[in-house]
Amino acid sequence: MISSSTILQKARSQGIVFIDPRIDYAFKLIFGTPGNEDLLLRLVQAILPEKGIVSVALEQQEQVGLRPDSRRSVVDVRCGTDDGSEMIIEMQVRSQDDFTDRLVFYSSFPIINRLQQGDNTTYSLTPLYMVGITDFIIPGVPGNDDMINHYTIRNVKDNGIEFTDSLHYITVELPKLTCTLQEVKDTPEWILYTIKNMGSMKEMPSEYRGSYLEKMFQLSKFASMEEMSQREYLARYMWEVDQRSQLRTARNEGLAEGKAQSSLETARRMKLKGFDADTISELTTLSKEVINGL
Repeated sequence: MISSSTILQKARSQGIVFIDPRIDYAFKLIFGTPGNEDLLLRLVQAILPEKGIVSVALEQQEQVGLRPDSRRSVVDVRCGTDDGSEMIIEMQVRSQDDFTDRLVFYSSFPIINRLQQGDNTTYSLTPLYMVGITDFIIPGVPGNDDMINHYTIRNVKDNGIEFTDSLHYITVELPKLTCTLQEVKDTPEWILYTIKNMGSMKEMPSEYRGSYLEKMFQLSKFASMEEMSQREYLARYMWEVDQRSQLRTARNEGLAEGKAQSSLETARRMKLKGFDADTISELTTLSKEVINGL
């Protein structure tokens, strides 16, 4: 078994001082652990300031389908709010083409569970807020400059007519948060700025001293975590690094393949127009053997 000193050395080699809240394991550790409801409340208030939420309570994170063999859903953070609403918050660091459908899929579980557990004489539902915090701009959704976007089910022809207040989808795209620490300090968005940037910090900036977010840095200091949590976080962190590396390699290979294909097409056209092999080779960097074989 790897020793704790080896784990710390591995973390230092990766430049890890604070765990990165954008990684789902760290996000759950910070916001989904009993005793940290104060931080979760601040996050909820930053995402939905108009609701005036004053308290939250953590709920069961695993949700089941209709049958014992149905697919299960384990969400990052699930909580109830003081106004009777339910909120599920998902943190996603890598881009997904079907991320919006994933949010819809996850929202189906609490709806089914509430119908199973509630009054079977009515379909009445309390509001559910499905929140997706992403470290990427969500593909497939018409873009705007707003970091937080709130979607409900409304009339296609008249957007002012709401079909139901039972289902809400909220996206928080962290790349759109471009302000500095000084600009965001003491605003509701400060906690979102911290989620986005804390993983790359080497020490806690002085602006955080005495603020509610100082607790977040204390919870996230890698060297102070229990060994089991260090192991699990480091495993998840390295997996994310590997996934990004593989995606980058695949992207570069695809670009290289596309560039080579483009050079071949250019060479074919030049050859048809009567250019000699030396000229084609000089302009396309293809070998004469390849050009003569076209």
